[in-house]
Amino acid sequence: MELETGIVTFGIIGLPITAAVAAGVKTDVLWTCFSWAFGILTAMVSALDMYNTLDKALDLPENDARRRIYFGYLKRYVILGVLIAMFCIAEKLNPIVFFIAYMMLKTGAYLQPLTHKAYNAYFGEKDPEPLSQEEYDALHPELVPESEKNTGKGA
Repeated sequence: MELETGIVTFGIIGLPITAAVAAGVKTDVLWTCFSWAFGILTAMVSALDMYNTLDKALDLPENDARRRIYFGYLKRYVILGVLIAMFCIAEKLNPIVFFIAYMMLKTGAYLQPLTHKAYNAYFGEKDPEPLSQEEYDALHPELVPESEKNTGKGA
């Protein structure tokens, strides 16, 4: 939700800027704005696909997880390449504007710490405080290595 909010925020901010630049360079404003909006939509779908890929991969063994993540990454970039090729072939669409809009996925990730704080404040949530190593060892004594148990470290 936080990443999607960043993408949408930059998408909304960028749309009038895109329209103004398109009007300034005397290109078709409607198709340029469509290219921007489609790039933002593609970034949002990519973010959801990343989430689903990682969510499923975390339940798998390490080698299977690595393979699932790699193929999810490959799938997204092949689709992006196909879309950019389609935008290059189409006469009215702008592939550069589409790609810049897609990159709002990256800038949305940079905005995520701010959106995280905003959502925490809005929903009245607090991030959990991490446990110290001693507290963790006390909760999970079975995970403390034997060498640390004998020396008095850990639980």
